[in-house]
Amino acid sequence: MTVRRLATCAAICSGLVGGLPGGPSAGHAQDPKTGRAWPDPGDSLRLPEPGLTLDRAAAQPNAVPVLAADAAPSPATLAEFVALAEQSHPKIRAARAAVEAARGKAVQARLYPNPMLAGASPQAAGAYSQWNGFVQQDIVTAGKLRLSQQAALREVQKAEYELIRARFDVLRDVRQSYYTLLVAQRRMEIFQLLLDIAKRSYDIGRQLAEAGEGTKADVLFWSIERDRADVRLLNAGVYIETGRRQLAAVIGLPRADVGRIEADLFAKLPNFDLKALQEAVVRRHAAPRAAEAAIAGNQWALERAVVEPIPNVNVLGGYQRQVGFPAQDQGIMQVMVEVPLFDRNQGNIRAARADIASSRAALRSTEIDLANQAAAVIAAYRTSQRLVAWYEEFILPKARETVQLTQQLYARGEVTFLSLLQAQRTLTETELAYVDAQADRWTAAVAIADLLQLEAFPLQADAPAAASGEPGEPGAMPPAVEAVPAPLPGPPPAR
Repeated sequence: MTVRRLATCAAICSGLVGGLPGGPSAGHAQDPKTGRAWPDPGDSLRLPEPGLTLDRAAAQPNAVPVLAADAAPSPATLAEFVALAEQSHPKIRAARAAVEAARGKAVQARLYPNPMLAGASPQAAGAYSQWNGFVQQDIVTAGKLRLSQQAALREVQKAEYELIRARFDVLRDVRQSYYTLLVAQRRMEIFQLLLDIAKRSYDIGRQLAEAGEGTKADVLFWSIERDRADVRLLNAGVYIETGRRQLAAVIGLPRADVGRIEADLFAKLPNFDLKALQEAVVRRHAAPRAAEAAIAGNQWALERAVVEPIPNVNVLGGYQRQVGFPAQDQGIMQVMVEVPLFDRNQGNIRAARADIASSRAALRSTEIDLANQAAAVIAAYRTSQRLVAWYEEFILPKARETVQLTQQLYARGEVTFLSLLQAQRTLTETELAYVDAQADRWTAAVAIADLLQLEAFPLQADAPAAASGEPGEPGAMPPAVEAVPAPLPGPPPAR
């Protein structure tokens, strides 16, 4: 009896103690309604998108996705997906176009008014006919064009910071979708293991019942466990499929085929000091810089509003021919200025001052909001980091040791078969909880990288505000290299 128990126990536990197998694979399916391959390779709407070659074969939406790499090469690393997103995402292209539009407006703001040419005949009959031609030009005074261009250049700078922010928004979405899919792949592996254990348990329970050493209730129990594991595996396949489609969408290529991705889900990440992180976020983030550019633009706009009452000079000069006897050649000259008697731009000056106050308040609100976001994300990051560490150091080793001890006790007949399977289920659920903690950790890590606008990901030990010791110990904060546009001339003093 002891030998039989040992054989039974070894058959059930071999997959769990030995390691996690890969997920199941399935071939490409056909559309059940039409019987044709899905999607139809001849579909006129299936057009290749920039940056990626489409694979005509794809999994049907309601089928378990293929975890193995597709026949055609597809991106597998985070860097490859980021490169595709930078080339293809419309949000980045729109932000670049906004920068170009702002630059065009800055050029236009400095252009001088065009002269006006005209010809006329005040009197076109008889011996007293007159024919003339003249040119008219507005002379802009008080440096209005220069001030207008300086205000427009602040809009250029603001658009450039918004381009930086748009790019990191895309990077954040790509990183988040990538690690969400990576977690889904890991869950698939665990659910596959759970299904294998449930199937073996059902087979062994049925064999024991047939041999008279088990009951029908035990067989029904293992049947329920097998069915539960089966549906969880199918649902895991749905999450992998949707994760792949979401990853394709966030890189700007929603029709692109995404296969199995490769990354280290269990990589070590640095700890961060909260106060240093808040300071680094406010210093490095593009949103406060864009708000500062808006303040400078409003200050230049105030300067422009102040000089608006100074009138421009309109000059006109021309030649007139008086037909008659004798004919006369005449010159025409005119100078006009607007007298700022009633409208001295008082309302616009007042509004410009209010805009400066509003933009300064907006800057402060942005800094406060970023500091608040940093505090919230560091809480999630620290707790998930600690949870992962405890799973690795305490919880998982205990769960695995429990399985081994239960196996030995079962071999000696001191525990029931149900106790052994319960220990195995506990280990599997612990593995799933560990993966959930990893998912929370990577979500927080992506948020930190987004707030700090870090090019490198996963987070490195030399990241700004990274702590050198244990959580809670402040670490040295190296000087940050900010990806910002070239500085423009400073704003004039506010009036």
